[in-house]
Amino acid sequence: MGSRIFKRGNKLFAAGSIGLIIVALLHGLGNFAPPPADPALNAVVDAMRGYHFDLGLGMRPSLMDIDTSLSITMSIMLLFVGIQNLVTLRVAGDAGSLVRSLILVNSIFVGAMVMLFAVCRIPPPLVTLGVVEILFLLALFFPHKQPSG
Repeated sequence: MGSRIFKRGNKLFAAGSIGLIIVALLHGLGNFAPPPADPALNAVVDAMRGYHFDLGLGMRPSLMDIDTSLSITMSIMLLFVGIQNLVTLRVAGDAGSLVRSLILVNSIFVGAMVMLFAVCRIPPPLVTLGVVEILFLLALFFPHKQPSG
C-alpha cells in the first residue's frame, strides 16, 4: 500500500491526509467525551435539548440534536477526505497533475476551515487543522520534480 502513497513527492500530501484522519478521530472522541461538571453549561445543554424545531416530515429535532449531528458530520467528512486522498495516491500516485490539483483543493478546503475556527476563536480545531494546512501548503509550494522519461 505504501509504495505510491509515501513515494518522494507525495509524502507531505500523504502526511496532511493522515493528519485529517487524526483530526477526525480526535474530534469524534471529543464529541463523545463527558462534559465538564459546570452548572451553567448544564443549563445551556438542557435548554438545547428542550428546544425543538418543527422541520416537517413529522420530525422535531432539538437544537442539541442538530448541533450533535453537525459535529459528527465534521468527523465523518474529515475522515472521508483523508481516506479519499490516500486512496487516490494509492491508485494514481504517479499522476502528477491530479495529485497537484488535490493538494490545491485540500489547501483551500482546510484553509477555509482554519479561517472559520480563527474567526470563531475555537482553539482545538484551529491548531490541529492549522498543522494540517501547513503540510498541504508545503506540499503545494515545494513539490518534488517528477523524473522525465
